[in-house]
Amino acid sequence: MVQVHVVQVGVLATNCYVIHADDESDCIVIDPGGESEKIIKLLEENKLTPSGIVSTHAHADHTGAVTPLVERYGCKFLIGHEDVTAAAEQLDWLTSMLGDFAEPPAPSEKLKHGDLVSATGVEINVLATPGHTKGSSSFYISGHVFTGDTLFRESIGRFDLSGGDEQQEIASIRNVLFELPDETVVWPGHGPSTSIGHEKVANRFVR
Repeated sequence: MVQVHVVQVGVLATNCYVIHADDESDCIVIDPGGESEKIIKLLEENKLTPSGIVSTHAHADHTGAVTPLVERYGCKFLIGHEDVTAAAEQLDWLTSMLGDFAEPPAPSEKLKHGDLVSATGVEINVLATPGHTKGSSSFYISGHVFTGDTLFRESIGRFDLSGGDEQQEIASIRNVLFELPDETVVWPGHGPSTSIGHEKVANRFVR
């Protein structure tokens, strides 16, 4: 069974997730956007060690604490292949807002749709869901999907920043995320969790 821990980090209250299998110390960290000390505290309290860090997209509030975690644990960093350049060329106004942003390292792996990311007892399916950024990805595992800033509870991510595309984002939600089972729990980059079934009927942006 997959365990999901969440800690909100940074001034934009980014949801950073830590996932692992029952009774396993090997874990994956998703979207460490800042406040690395809070993430490290969660890991150490639960006796977890990350073998990989994945970001749903390039924006600084989802990548800002990658470097201190990689340096501490020697783990891999993975991100969608279309967001590699954006991760290295951050928006100045966003990095200055965050305060503790650290430039992320070059990724160990560049993810594409259909790739798998594994930790002991855990296998994550990579779903390309562009629209918020060119390389936005969602991560599906055993009834859970981590959607970054593509899909929120009864809302969607903004598409007016560099690389954003409204029609592409809506298509990603309708044609990729909404193909998942209705009972799939949606863990977004900001705000409360929801489900695919709820969003199909309650999300006015994609009806």
